[in-house]
Amino acid sequence: MHLSRVTYLSVLILAVLWCAAIGAAPLFVSWSGVWLPAGEFLYRFFHPICHQLGERSFHLFGGPLAVCTRCTAIYIGFLCGVLVFPIAHRRIRWSSRTILGVALLPMVVDVTCGILGLHEATGLTRMITGGFFGALVPLVVLPVLMDAVLEIVSPSPVQPQKGSSNATAQ
Repeated sequence: MHLSRVTYLSVLILAVLWCAAIGAAPLFVSWSGVWLPAGEFLYRFFHPICHQLGERSFHLFGGPLAVCTRCTAIYIGFLCGVLVFPIAHRRIRWSSRTILGVALLPMVVDVTCGILGLHEATGLTRMITGGFFGALVPLVVLPVLMDAVLEIVSPSPVQPQKGSSNATAQ
């Protein structure tokens, strides 16, 4: 199998597992018993990357997901972006900076307007802006990752620069 496909499938599998873990935390806690430590571990695992405020989170099986609404949307959006990457990356001709700027802009506006009191960020705005960001990120991350893996696995031989000499001066 071509190395780029292996890299793509690896990212896809990791994204699926990541999203599944977010929903597994409240599921395991609701099952209690031997599953309770696994659920508690998942909440602790995601805590450094998300505030996990219950009032800003989707709930499943009677408990909040392991991350807030915006983070959940970012990760699910990322998974969706990875799924459509094989088709989308050939059609979008924007630079990585442009893609990241377009992806971040709605989220920055939502957060900034919330801080300034111009509007209240809601679960819906967090979900839309986070999902939009997450869906566009694979267009930047996957090509860079695929190139990096190719470079690590099959580095090109070092070519001497034009006009340089390998002979030492005597």
